[in-house]
Amino acid sequence: MNLDDCEKIFQQALSSESESAFCHAAGPLFKEYEILSLEFGRGSIFWRARLIESEIYANISDLDYPPPKIAKQGRLNDLGIPCFYIAARKETALAEVGATAGQLVQLAGFRVTHESPIRLAVIGEYSNVQKNGYMHFVGRDPDMAIAKSLNAMPRQEALKKIYIDKFFASVLADPNASENGYMFSRALAQSIYSRVGADGIVFPSVKDRGGFNVAVQAAPSDRSFHNVSCLVVRVGKPRQFGLVEFEIIRSAERLDDEWNFIWLQGVDPNVIGIYNMSKEEFDVASRNPGDRNNLLHMLHSHASPL
Repeated sequence: MNLDDCEKIFQQALSSESESAFCHAAGPLFKEYEILSLEFGRGSIFWRARLIESEIYANISDLDYPPPKIAKQGRLNDLGIPCFYIAARKETALAEVGATAGQLVQLAGFRVTHESPIRLAVIGEYSNVQKNGYMHFVGRDPDMAIAKSLNAMPRQEALKKIYIDKFFASVLADPNASENGYMFSRALAQSIYSRVGADGIVFPSVKDRGGFNVAVQAAPSDRSFHNVSCLVVRVGKPRQFGLVEFEIIRSAERLDDEWNFIWLQGVDPNVIGIYNMSKEEFDVASRNPGDRNNLLHMLHSHASPL
């Protein structure tokens, strides 16, 4: 299979009239493509955003994935099958929910637990490694494994893998995917899950160029993620070039026994409450309280894929 053959398959897949037809058309691509799958442990915070219609959401369950009976068909999930969608950055989460100037948005932050690392299929990163030497999502290429793999291939074989990866990323992040009920992106997600033992899929953000989203199946998300932060923010004036501006209105201090948010007293736009930390993390975060980088040191102390 050469690049011209790939393009013919791309067009055939995108001309499909059903999910099964898409999977059949795209099937040969997987013989030429290795799905990048990484296990992630404790590390950075992932964010879910929800527009506040009237009252601030009181309980973390209000910011979790919806129950099956109301779960809508989404980019990577079927109707009635809940999916835990999170973003790698607060700004990406705000962009994904279409937050506009003056709106209040509640942002819930989640981290992987120490006990339950999670395996994610990562789509759209081969070209980033080729161009920059590292994956954008994690900020590195562990042991240069991907770069070494691409370099060891004949050039046309490496280009073919990168081309297929770009195609898959474009399908998952198609801004017009809702027009056909996310048929192609859902079909591709199922094809990925059928070929690799992953709990979720990382893919480029539709609304925030350079950002990443993660779609995690419901049961693994329950096992591997727990809430560590919650913010109420007001979105600022729209800015050019994708810049998202916001101010923190409230920040949670912790969850009570019934998973209700307990809010910090007073408003400090520079303070983000973090809870459910280990003793080691708390000690790192507590050093030199005036140094705002302490929180970054704590979050990234275990941020690399396992």
